[in-house]
Amino acid sequence: MGARILVVEDDPDIMRILTHALTAVGHQVVPAYGGEDAIRKVKAQNFDLVLTDLAMPKVSGVEVIQTIKADPTRRHIPVLAVTAHVWDGIAQSAGQVGCDGYISKPFSMKQLVQEVQKHLKPSPA
Repeated sequence: MGARILVVEDDPDIMRILTHALTAVGHQVVPAYGGEDAIRKVKAQNFDLVLTDLAMPKVSGVEVIQTIKADPTRRHIPVLAVTAHVWDGIAQSAGQVGCDGYISKPFSMKQLVQEVQKHLKPSPA
Protein backbone atom coordinates (compact mmCIF):
# COMPACT_ATOMS: atom_id res chain seq x y z
CA MET A 1 0.00 0.00 0.00
CA GLY A 2 1.29 3.45 -0.90
CA ALA A 3 1.80 6.47 1.24
CA ARG A 4 -0.87 8.95 2.30
CA ILE A 5 0.20 12.29 0.80
CA LEU A 6 -1.29 15.74 1.36
CA VAL A 7 -0.94 17.78 -1.83
CA VAL A 8 -1.27 21.54 -1.28
CA GLU A 9 -1.84 23.48 -4.49
CA ASP A 10 -4.05 26.40 -5.52
CA ASP A 11 -3.85 25.65 -9.27
CA PRO A 12 -6.40 22.96 -10.24
CA ASP A 13 -4.37 21.89 -13.31
CA ILE A 14 -1.20 21.30 -11.25
CA MET A 15 -3.31 19.50 -8.62
CA ARG A 16 -4.63 17.12 -11.30
CA ILE A 17 -1.10 16.42 -12.59
CA LEU A 18 0.29 15.77 -9.10
CA THR A 19 -2.68 13.62 -8.11
CA HIS A 20 -2.47 11.55 -11.31
CA ALA A 21 1.29 10.98 -11.01
CA LEU A 22 1.12 9.92 -7.36
CA THR A 23 -1.99 7.75 -7.55
CA ALA A 24 -0.57 6.00 -10.64
CA VAL A 25 2.23 4.60 -8.46
CA GLY A 26 -0.11 3.57 -5.64
CA HIS A 27 -0.15 6.54 -3.28
CA GLN A 28 -3.29 7.96 -1.70
CA VAL A 29 -3.59 11.70 -2.37
CA VAL A 30 -5.58 14.07 -0.19
CA PRO A 31 -5.96 17.44 -1.94
CA ALA A 32 -5.77 20.77 -0.13
CA TYR A 33 -6.66 23.81 -2.22
CA GLY A 34 -4.50 26.42 -0.54
CA GLY A 35 -2.71 26.90 2.74
CA GLU A 36 -5.75 27.34 4.98
CA ASP A 37 -7.24 24.05 3.78
CA ALA A 38 -3.84 22.34 4.24
CA ILE A 39 -3.44 23.50 7.84
CA ARG A 40 -6.96 22.28 8.71
CA LYS A 41 -6.29 18.88 7.15
CA VAL A 42 -2.81 18.37 8.59
CA LYS A 43 -4.14 19.07 12.10
CA ALA A 44 -7.02 16.60 11.66
CA GLN A 45 -5.41 13.74 9.73
CA ASN A 46 -2.17 11.78 9.51
CA PHE A 47 0.07 11.96 6.45
CA ASP A 48 3.28 10.25 5.37
CA LEU A 49 4.41 13.25 3.29
CA VAL A 50 3.25 16.73 2.33
CA LEU A 51 3.81 18.34 -1.07
CA THR A 52 3.13 22.07 -1.02
CA ASP A 53 3.27 24.92 -3.45
CA LEU A 54 5.06 27.89 -1.87
CA ALA A 55 3.46 30.88 -3.60
CA MET A 56 -0.21 30.79 -2.67
CA PRO A 57 -2.60 33.60 -1.73
CA LYS A 58 -3.68 34.12 1.90
CA VAL A 59 -1.62 31.35 3.56
CA SER A 60 1.69 30.56 1.87
CA GLY A 61 3.45 27.24 1.65
CA VAL A 62 6.07 28.62 4.04
CA GLU A 63 3.31 29.10 6.64
CA VAL A 64 2.09 25.55 6.02
CA ILE A 65 5.63 24.23 6.57
CA GLN A 66 6.02 26.33 9.75
CA THR A 67 2.76 24.95 11.13
CA ILE A 68 3.76 21.34 10.47
CA LYS A 69 7.32 21.68 11.77
CA ALA A 70 6.20 23.57 14.92
CA ASP A 71 3.90 20.71 15.96
CA PRO A 72 5.84 18.02 17.90
CA THR A 73 3.37 15.36 16.72
CA ARG A 74 3.73 16.34 13.04
CA ARG A 75 7.29 17.67 12.61
CA HIS A 76 8.54 14.22 11.50
CA ILE A 77 6.42 14.44 8.31
CA PRO A 78 8.64 15.16 5.29
CA VAL A 79 7.55 18.31 3.46
CA LEU A 80 8.53 18.94 -0.15
CA ALA A 81 8.03 22.28 -1.88
CA VAL A 82 6.74 22.11 -5.44
CA THR A 83 7.62 25.49 -6.85
CA ALA A 84 8.91 27.51 -9.75
CA HIS A 85 10.63 29.80 -7.24
CA VAL A 86 13.55 27.72 -5.96
CA TRP A 87 16.02 30.50 -6.62
CA ASP A 88 14.42 33.37 -4.71
CA GLY A 89 13.70 34.38 -1.11
CA ILE A 90 10.58 32.26 -0.68
CA ALA A 91 12.53 29.04 -1.25
CA GLN A 92 15.18 30.18 1.21
CA SER A 93 12.44 30.92 3.78
CA ALA A 94 10.97 27.44 3.23
CA GLY A 95 14.35 25.86 3.90
CA GLN A 96 14.82 27.91 7.05
CA VAL A 97 11.51 26.68 8.49
CA GLY A 98 12.24 23.02 7.79
CA CYS A 99 11.31 22.17 4.21
CA ASP A 100 12.88 18.78 3.47
CA GLY A 101 13.30 19.20 -0.30
CA TYR A 102 12.18 20.84 -3.52
CA ILE A 103 10.64 19.81 -6.79
CA SER A 104 11.10 22.52 -9.40
CA LYS A 105 8.34 23.42 -11.84
CA PRO A 106 8.28 22.31 -14.56
CA PHE A 107 8.94 18.73 -13.48
CA SER A 108 8.66 15.33 -15.10
CA MET A 109 6.43 12.63 -13.62
CA LYS A 110 9.52 10.46 -13.13
CA GLN A 111 11.33 13.25 -11.25
CA LEU A 112 8.28 13.86 -9.03
CA VAL A 113 7.86 10.18 -8.13
CA GLN A 114 11.60 9.72 -7.48
CA GLU A 115 11.75 12.73 -5.17
CA VAL A 116 8.66 11.61 -3.24
CA GLN A 117 10.02 8.06 -2.86
CA LYS A 118 13.36 9.41 -1.65
CA HIS A 119 11.65 11.19 1.25
CA LEU A 120 9.22 8.46 2.28
CA LYS A 121 10.31 6.36 5.22
CA PRO A 122 9.90 2.61 4.84
CA SER A 123 6.90 1.30 6.74
CA PRO A 124 7.71 -0.84 9.78
CA ALA A 125 7.11 -4.50 8.95
